[in-house]
Amino acid sequence: MAKSAPARRAPTSKTVTVRSSRPREYLTEREIDKLMAAARANRWGHRDATAIFIAYRHGLRASEVVGLRWDDVDLQAGKLHVRRAKDGATSVHPLTGNELRALRKLQASTIQNDRVIALGTLAASVAHEINNPLTYMLGHLVFLKESL
Repeated sequence: MAKSAPARRAPTSKTVTVRSSRPREYLTEREIDKLMAAARANRWGHRDATAIFIAYRHGLRASEVVGLRWDDVDLQAGKLHVRRAKDGATSVHPLTGNELRALRKLQASTIQNDRVIALGTLAASVAHEINNPLTYMLGHLVFLKESL
């Protein structure tokens, strides 16, 4: 007599609430949205909100976010090169549409800010160069006036 295999039943899905003594150790998407909205309220809001968004989406540590450079971001290919801290493996992460839009906007504003800073430095240099001869001449005119 051959043994017959026990009848298998298809698994059923069941919603189960898992209770744990440990609290949740991650932020929900809704909490991230609130955090990003709060970050947008400061002077560098878009930069800070983008950093929070990238850190959340890619699971980056603070030191990893701070260590990101523009040459780590490939906007054409939609890739982010991440150098992991604590002996983690360097990896390449795909960027989504929202991330790409935020990074492009940030890059454009960074370039604009760099231009404004350069223009301000140039204006200060020119003002300094103009002011020096005028101060020299003014000092001599006062001296000549007093000596007459």
